Amino acid sequence: MHRGNASSDTSSYLPLAWYDGIFIHVGPLLPLIPLGTRAMASFLSGASNMGKDVSASRAGLVYAFAAIIRLSVYFAAGLFGDHAMSDHIFLGACVFSSAHAEAVAGLAMLARMCVIKSTVFATVSAALVVLQSFCLMGLQCGDSWFTAIYFHTPAETMIALVLGLLACQAVTIGMVIIPAASALELAVIALRESRDSRLG
Repeated sequence: MHRGNASSDTSSYLPLAWYDGIFIHVGPLLPLIPLGTRAMASFLSGASNMGKDVSASRAGLVYAFAAIIRLSVYFAAGLFGDHAMSDHIFLGACVFSSAHAEAVAGLAMLARMCVIKSTVFATVSAALVVLQSFCLMGLQCGDSWFTAIYFHTPAETMIALVLGLLACQAVTIGMVIIPAASALELAVIALRESRDSRLG
């Protein structure tokens, strides 16, 4: 239920106001945290061992492409007025899509590192990618929910969500998430085979 515009004092009823302050200033850069951690994990483990995973550099190019699409949508939406959609929720949907992609890619990397028995530092770094991605996804969902409830009409929220799905999520699904999910499946199969061989 939409509760209308909130006052400037948000600390009493918006528990994620601290995150929203960060998001307003550096929102588009937040997915670079798990992406950078994954690049470090790949370096620590050896790039040749991670050949079947979606590389951090490839994912970075995909996110840059999605950012160009996002800016184009911003410009097009601006032609219809300032209240055509919630730009805050639209950006949040794009950030969520990148975090989602990093979560899947991080899980694939972590599973493969368990298969090849990589170094402790590399494995911990891969686990951090998953943790950072899921935390970012959760924070972004919460922030977008409070934003939708207090600051935007249902129509503005739905338009932002649909455009975010079409503009960013579709790109990351096709170019990062699906390949990463395939790599995760192969890694899980390899883990099962390794376990069965030890038990056998």
